[in-house]
Amino acid sequence: MPDSLRIACIGFGEAAAAIVGGWSAEHAAAVRAYDIKTDHPDEAVRAAKAADYERAGVTGCATPAEALEGAGLVFSLVTADQAARAAMAAAPLLAEGALFLDGNSCAPGTKRRSAQVVAAAGRGCYVDLAVMAPVYPGRHKTPLLVSGEHAGVAAERLRVLAMEAKVAEGPVGTASSIKMIRSIMMKGMEALFAECVLAGRKAGVDEVVLASLDVTFPSFDFKAKAAYMLERAMTHGVRRAAEMREASATIAELGLPNDMALATVEWQQRLGDLALDAGDGDHRDRADMVLARLGHETAAAALDYDDIPGTFVFDADRSRQGYHLNMFCMSLRHATNREAFKADEEDYLNRFPMSEAQRRAVLARDWNGMLRLGGNIYYTSKLAATDGINFQQLAARMTGVSEDDYRAMMLAGGRPITGNRSRKEWGNG
Repeated sequence: MPDSLRIACIGFGEAAAAIVGGWSAEHAAAVRAYDIKTDHPDEAVRAAKAADYERAGVTGCATPAEALEGAGLVFSLVTADQAARAAMAAAPLLAEGALFLDGNSCAPGTKRRSAQVVAAAGRGCYVDLAVMAPVYPGRHKTPLLVSGEHAGVAAERLRVLAMEAKVAEGPVGTASSIKMIRSIMMKGMEALFAECVLAGRKAGVDEVVLASLDVTFPSFDFKAKAAYMLERAMTHGVRRAAEMREASATIAELGLPNDMALATVEWQQRLGDLALDAGDGDHRDRADMVLARLGHETAAAALDYDDIPGTFVFDADRSRQGYHLNMFCMSLRHATNREAFKADEEDYLNRFPMSEAQRRAVLARDWNGMLRLGGNIYYTSKLAATDGINFQQLAARMTGVSEDDYRAMMLAGGRPITGNRSRKEWGNG
């Protein structure tokens, strides 16, 4: 008989690490894990996976057989496209009576075929497991659904591990159907937000569009949701695209058109393939990153006065973009705030919900970068004064010349007009 307290993980990515991270050290120590990255040809990939095992306090194994030996509870948490292969490889290696919890985001048909493979091997008991919410911050408390002949036993076993498992009455595929059909809406919303917000940014009407949606659906907070939805797709788009292929297969199995699911696959894959760091910015920062990588400019970036070299015009768009950055700068008018900032700059900046790019510009004293990100020179000069830099010294640094050269230039009447009115005058603008 398998050891009910011994746990195996086939696949040790975000989901497995999050669940194990929520357990006690005793339960984590009972986990043995195998991930295909364990024997990846790239040494750096192998080392990173070994570090994942060590960080989680689990035993990393060189083969699936080593991980599954004697395990009473087996979590299969791989990518959707590898789920069937994982079940096929594990089936003959399971201990007699072991519960094989297929927690992968697959179509019901995929789950039923995997269940048949496990049953044919005559060793383990297949359970359709659906993870019904992001694994962070819930970790092991993330809501789960289980279905199939062995769902009741599985739910009881999972509750011993303080996991939130509910039985979805029905055969294998029931829990998966609920998750897949729900994903049409959840992952589809991310795709819709991406298409809507990117188009809005390019047309220069994103603020108006999102504000109008808030009127139609009060309290939804479309701006915040837009930032969140873009981050999810930018960070997890490749994995979500794989899941949505399974969702589209689910719809096809039901004999219904799956146009929306297939369109969601395209958007999720497109955003995931960009491999962008979403950072801590708002929807505009994230949309602009995506547009730039796709080779597009926003409406604001195409304004005529943005062609003026050496400066960034402080218009309404930059005022909105730089609000929190400028409020930080203005806070330095007070001596107590200056002292707090000097004592711990990063901690003080946490008081202001700036974008990650704005934070980096402040910490690096990238004066021109702050203007590009919505800073106003009369505000950012407060930061310069905190550093003991007067306005003339600041202007010289921003112009890229010495203080003496800057003073001489200004006494002579400033920069010449020719060549400085537009980048187009340079011949390569």
